Amino acid sequence: MADAAGSAVDRAVANAREALALGAGQQARVWEIRRLRASARSYLLIIFGPPEHSVGIATVDLQSGSVLQHARLPGVGSHNVMPAEEAMRLANFPAGSPAQLVWDPTPASRSPFYPLWQISNADRTVWVDGVRGTVWKTLASKDRRGGGHG
Repeated sequence: MADAAGSAVDRAVANAREALALGAGQQARVWEIRRLRASARSYLLIIFGPPEHSVGIATVDLQSGSVLQHARLPGVGSHNVMPAEEAMRLANFPAGSPAQLVWDPTPASRSPFYPLWQISNADRTVWVDGVRGTVWKTLASKDRRGGGHG
């Protein structure tokens, strides 16, 4: 089963490379993003280039391998998804709290290129913009943002 998942990721990266017209030499970083709506399928977020000089970005349906969206980036800046541990620190959650990358259009993120870390413990859940670091206490209203960078 692990081999099947690995080959699906390899296929997704290859399809994204082709859509962006990038050579095999461009490093690819991959994250699986779960959708907030139960009826929507998860996708892969793939960012190409070294971490400090991102040159391309794509979302790919993991099941079909189809590229959903893609964009070339200028390669002069970074578009990185922070580690879960950094999101926990920004949200003032203990290390090791349950965390997963999620996305659907909300006031916290309108683009699938900007997934959210959903972090929970026994009595609360927050969302941290995985790229910009903004902490959201709710996804219901833009005016209810709180904590973190902003």
